[in-house]
Amino acid sequence: MKKILIITVSSLIITSGAFAHPGGLDQNGGHYCRTKCAKYGLKTGQYHCHRSYCKLK
Repeated sequence: MKKILIITVSSLIITSGAFAHPGGLDQNGGHYCRTKCAKYGLKTGQYHCHRSYCKLK
């Protein structure tokens, strides 16, 4: 039972980041916001990072 709980919780944690917001990442680890930007606290067309190696343009 404990093993099933650990697997379930781990799966939820791993997959929860995949649905953070729409849009793929570029080779720099970030992207420009094009849709629903205000929902994420961004301006339309604003570049933002998602990876530690990302550098703002």
